[in-house]
Amino acid sequence: MKKCYYALMVMLMALVSVGFAACGDDEPELEIAEIVGTWQYDDPDMFDDTVLLFQFTKDRKYHQVAKFIGAEGMPEHFVFHGTYSVKGNQLIVTIDPTPLFSDKSETIEFSYAVEGDKLELLSGWETITLTRVNASVIEPYL
Repeated sequence: MKKCYYALMVMLMALVSVGFAACGDDEPELEIAEIVGTWQYDDPDMFDDTVLLFQFTKDRKYHQVAKFIGAEGMPEHFVFHGTYSVKGNQLIVTIDPTPLFSDKSETIEFSYAVEGDKLELLSGWETITLTRVNASVIEPYL
């Protein structure tokens, strides 16, 4: 009888472990699915030759590219990398240190909403609207 009881307990523990592991892996993927992609910021007050691109990957990597026309009319760009996480309607972005700007990582938290091809980020009092674009737009810079 003890052997049957022991076998039953081992099977029950295995089932519970598999159940928890499956729930833990699936939920975050559903949370990030709507923001995964490449987004462009279009601000009417920004210079015509400036483009800001943002990319959120399935493996929770964050990339940002700022393209502009620099001094002497030469095209320039800056690339930032980092990671992100999603908790409910909160988007937490951690930008890796960059030698030119900061020697520390920086974490920024936004409330966000996705409607169709628009991603709205709310930080403090300002709402930033991004438009989904093809990944090929950012890939040459990464």
